[in-house]
Amino acid sequence: MSLLLRRLAGAVAGPCRHLGRPLSTAASRPPWGMILTEAELDRSGAPSRSARASLDLVEPPRSSRLSVPAHFIKPGPLPDPEGDAVGVVGWVIGGSGDGLLLLRFYDTRYHAPVVANVRLAVNFQLSMTTSDGVLDPDVTHFVCNPLSGQMYRLPAAIETTKNGTGCGLLTRSDGQHGHGPPDRYVVAELTKGESGSSVLRRFMSETEEWDDLVTVRSSSARVVGGRAMHLNQQVVAFGGRLWWVDVSWGALSVDPFSDRPEERFVELPKGSVLPDLTGIGGRRILDWYRQMGVSEGKLRYVEVSNAEKPFVVSAFSLDDEGSCWTLEHRMEITPSWKGELKVPERPRIGAIDPLNANVVYLIFFHEVLAVDMAKGEVIGRSSPEDVKSCSVVPCILPPWLESCQIPSAATLSSKKTDVERNTLADTLVRVDRGS
Repeated sequence: MSLLLRRLAGAVAGPCRHLGRPLSTAASRPPWGMILTEAELDRSGAPSRSARASLDLVEPPRSSRLSVPAHFIKPGPLPDPEGDAVGVVGWVIGGSGDGLLLLRFYDTRYHAPVVANVRLAVNFQLSMTTSDGVLDPDVTHFVCNPLSGQMYRLPAAIETTKNGTGCGLLTRSDGQHGHGPPDRYVVAELTKGESGSSVLRRFMSETEEWDDLVTVRSSSARVVGGRAMHLNQQVVAFGGRLWWVDVSWGALSVDPFSDRPEERFVELPKGSVLPDLTGIGGRRILDWYRQMGVSEGKLRYVEVSNAEKPFVVSAFSLDDEGSCWTLEHRMEITPSWKGELKVPERPRIGAIDPLNANVVYLIFFHEVLAVDMAKGEVIGRSSPEDVKSCSVVPCILPPWLESCQIPSAATLSSKKTDVERNTLADTLVRVDRGS
C-alpha cells in the first residue's frame, strides 16, 4: 500500500537527536557512518611510516569524512594546494560490510584553476584525456580501518585494466558462524579476457600478491541476456560474494575467494529492467535514482521513479535463494519548499540504512533526510551546510573494529602458529594425565 507523505521537506516528525561529533568510545559513537567517497589529503604532518588515517565521524544523516596523510599516499613534493595544478586525488570506493574500507588514489597532474579563492570544478574523467592521448596515472589501492586509522598499501596490480569494472573488498572470518574480526580479505575486479569471457583479477591478504587472471564461468542467465553490463556503481559485499551492479538491468556476483569462481546473475525487480543505455551520461544520472545495498542481512534495491511529482520511492528485498524480489515499501513523495525554488527537485538516493531496512536516506536540494518508509515519516535531517557531497559509502562500525588489525599473511601465520601451539599443549596435557 502506498504511503502519502506530504510536505516531506517542510517538517521533521518528532524532535531530532543532536548530531554533533561523538566521543571516541564504542558505546557513544554511532554504530555506522555515511563516509564521503572523496578522501581528504592531510598535508599538516611530516612524513612518517606510522602515519594513520583519521575519521571525522558524525551520526547519519550527516556525512563523515576520511582524512589520510598526504605523504603516506605519495612521498615527495605535492602541488601547492592553493595553485592551479591538482595532483593526488582519492576516493573511498567501497567497504567490506564489516568496517574495512577500500581506497583508490590517482597520482596525476591536471589543471583546475582557482578563481576568487574557489577552485573551478573539473570532471576528473574528462581530465584523464588530453590532446596528446589518454593519461596513465599511477593508481594505488589501500585497505583502511577507519577507526584505528591503520592503512595497508596494496602492491601495484599486474597491469592497468582497460576494460575493468570497479574493485570490491570482501572479508572472511574464521570465528563462530563466520562472525567477528576478519581473518582474511580479497580485493577483486572483473574485466574481460581476449576471448570476451569474464575474468577475475584479485589480491588476497593470505599471499599479499595479485593473482593471475582467473577465468570466470558465465551463468546461463547472463548469456541469454545478450547485452553488455555497465557495472559502474559501488561494488557490494554480501553473502560471501561481491556484487557488481548495473542499475538498468541487474547484479552480477562472484565468490572471489574461490579458485574456480562462477558468475551468478540476478535481474532487477519486474518493471525495473530498462533497455540497454548506450549513453554514459544517462547511466550516471540513473545512478542517482537507483541503488543496491545491504540491510539487516538482506540484499536491498531502492529506486525513485517518476520524473515529475509525486515522486515514488520503492524498496525491494531479495529472497534467501537469490532469485525473487519482494516489494516491501512504496511511498509517494511530494516535497514542498519555501523561498525561490518553484520546481521541486527529484529526490536522489543517498544511502540505504545498513541496520534498519525501513530507513532510506534521500537527498533533496543539498539536504539529506532520513525517511522511515514503514511509517512514512522523516526521522532525521542534515542542515544544508553539512552536505558536502551526494556520494557516500555506508560503513558499519562493529565494537571490535577499533582494536582490529587489518589481516595480512603475517597475522594469519601467527594465528595458525598459536593454534598449533595450543593443540600441542592440549596433547601433552592429555598424555601427561594418561588419557
